[in-house]
Parts: sequence; structure tokens; C-alpha cells
Amino acid sequence: MFGPLYSVAIFFLVLSDQVSKFIAETTLSTVALKPILPFINFILVHNYGAAYGIFQNQKIFLISVSSLVICFCFYFRYALAPSKLSKIGLSFLISGAIGNLIDRCVYGYVIDFIHTPLVPVFNFADSFIDIGIVFLLIDLFYSKEKLND
Repeated sequence: MFGPLYSVAIFFLVLSDQVSKFIAETTLSTVALKPILPFINFILVHNYGAAYGIFQNQKIFLISVSSLVICFCFYFRYALAPSKLSKIGLSFLISGAIGNLIDRCVYGYVIDFIHTPLVPVFNFADSFIDIGIVFLLIDLFYSKEKLND
């Protein structure tokens, strides 16, 4: 079963994402990079697509896909997620999907603001999705290894 601790974690992850986006929207420029650390800058980007700029201006499609991912993750975490790693991974994945879904529904775009030379501009929700996938992959390989022992 998926305890209340994971729901509280989801709430605070979504809250941190939304607060960071509010701060970005109110303090950053869309034309000037604001250096934070070497190789990390902040800049305001309104992303009308999905990851890496795919599916530009497909708001209804992206809202539908995000909603389906969230529903699937909630079902999966209650019905099938046996390990702590999978529950943590799904919590991060749900948090990221909810954070970006809120933006798409409220603004019609996702607020991105973290710039590095390695990847397109992203936000905390994008990072949460990546972290969630990493946890799920680790759990998958770890579980597979345990089954082969």
C-alpha cells in the first residue's frame, strides 16, 4: 500500500515546483541569462511543447497525455508498486507530471527557467520526472537481479 508519507511528499514537490516557477515568472527575463553557478543559468522560457520542444502548440494533446500518465501512476502505485524504490519513483513522476499539467491548464504553456549547455531549458517538474524514471529503472534492474538469484 502507498502510505500518506508519499502523498505529503507529492504535495511538497508540486508546491516547490509551482513556487519556483512563480519566482521565475516574476523575476527573470526572457532575453538575458542570469548566471547562478558555472554552467547553470536562469532564463525565463514559455514552453508550448513537451520535452525538448516536441509537440509544439499541442495543448489539448499534452494535457490529455499528462492526465493519463498521472492516472496510470496513481493506479500503478496502489495496485502494483511493491517496493519502496518504485513508490518513490512514482511519487517523483506524479509530482513532475502534476506540476507541468498545472502550468498547461493555467497558462497554456510550461514555465521553464534552468539553463545548462547540455540540455534545453527545464524546470523542477522536469527534474522530478527524470528522477522518478531513474528510481523506477533502478528498481526494475534490482528486482530483475533478485529474481535471477
